[in-house]
Amino acid sequence: MRVAPRIPETVAAVDWSGARGGSEQRKRICTAVAEAGGIRALDGRTREQTIELVESLPAPLVVGIDMSFGAPAWFARQRGCSTIDDVWALAALDGERWLEAEPPFWRDRCGVPADQRFRACEVRLRDAGFPAKSIFQLVGNGQVGVGSVRGMPLLARLRAAGFAIWPFDPPADRTVMEIYPSLLRKLVEHDGMEFASEHERDAVLSATAMWEHRDSFATLTAANDPVTRIEGDVWMPPTVGYGRAS
Repeated sequence: MRVAPRIPETVAAVDWSGARGGSEQRKRICTAVAEAGGIRALDGRTREQTIELVESLPAPLVVGIDMSFGAPAWFARQRGCSTIDDVWALAALDGERWLEAEPPFWRDRCGVPADQRFRACEVRLRDAGFPAKSIFQLVGNGQVGVGSVRGMPLLARLRAAGFAIWPFDPPADRTVMEIYPSLLRKLVEHDGMEFASEHERDAVLSATAMWEHRDSFATLTAANDPVTRIEGDVWMPPTVGYGRAS
């Protein structure tokens, strides 16, 4: 049973990775945990171990993960998906085949028409000047396709464990949401700060931005439009004036 949301006392941001091997996952995944006493960066974990860490964090809790929580609506519906649960289940079943660059996923050349490459939230980001990537892109700097496909089944695990997955669910005492570190880190003053890696940087600065706006999490609502309910959305602080979280 989910508990109504409170202002979180713990906020975490995960810089995610779709790497196949455990050693590469441990190098590329970093989780930053923000609490009243400060922020700590935790690395050296695989995807599974990172989810175990998330499950162990105390409530009230909000966690942001740097991956796409859904795919463009046309892709989901073309494959018989009517809910985000269907999308995550299909990713668990067929995801590794998609990652072999089964169209519309691609590595060498994008064959997806421009108007079908992005979710609605990604179109808004791109219109605002941020180069959000398509989940269908499996290669290149900033691509999120591999990590998203391999991460979706773990979102289903968190939901089954009682986490609310926003914006599909209204926030609860333990809530997980999609974040975009490239934007969040621009909201945090970090001149002179040193980080062990770009993964630590993105996790720490994202957690900092989330912590600074933690009062707003309890007022979020679930999506009610059919596109967002199957595609998902990226959380942004209210001050950004972007998307559903504004």
